[in-house]
Amino acid sequence: MVGVLAALLLSAPLSPQQAGAEARAQFGRGMKAQADGNLVAAHRAFSVATQLLPDWPLPLLQLGIVEQTLDPHNGAALDCFTRAVQLAPRNPRARHLLGAAYARAERWHDAERELVQALLLRPRMLDVLVVLAQVQQAAAKAPEAIETWRKVLEVSGQHTGAWTALAELFEATGQLDEAERALLAITRVQPRVAYNHYRLAQFYERVGKPHKAREAHAQAEALDPRPNRKMRTLR
Repeated sequence: MVGVLAALLLSAPLSPQQAGAEARAQFGRGMKAQADGNLVAAHRAFSVATQLLPDWPLPLLQLGIVEQTLDPHNGAALDCFTRAVQLAPRNPRARHLLGAAYARAERWHDAERELVQALLLRPRMLDVLVVLAQVQQAAAKAPEAIETWRKVLEVSGQHTGAWTALAELFEATGQLDEAERALLAITRVQPRVAYNHYRLAQFYERVGKPHKAREAHAQAEALDPRPNRKMRTLR
């Protein structure tokens, strides 16, 4: 029934006012269907809204979100987000969604460009900062990734993902004191998670600090004793 109605709406001549009103109605139906988990109905409603008002970016954004949920690899979401950014280049959400879509496609340069633009429009968007840092890290841009992960921590100081990524980057670039500081920060944020102490022990093993390795390993064992958790023999 909805499909027949949509076909009639798109084939019948509508005044601009009628098209706008119906597009908004279809957008509302799409949002409700999306909230209810009915992605097929949401897709249909957002598609009709975009055809009735092709210069309205909001249904394009929602259609892109539904597209990537239904099939992350079909490219339709990227097309929707690209069109939305062309219509609303100063919309940080549109830039964010387009950048994240580029990241999923491993188009790191394009992803970084869009995410940087989103942050220029709204600098402290935590989700955008996280995706940008991940993109820079995946693109082997260690200095830029470190700077961005630090910005993540300025917004959310207890973001363990940021501390974990920084520990990896610092160790990879030979900044061992900074790597240790990042790993210790994780144990302060989540002091009762045994794996955090075990990961710290592994780091101390790798950098030749056996005494500290034993201490961290003992803390992990105290929190979660496991017979199969072994340390290599340290001297």
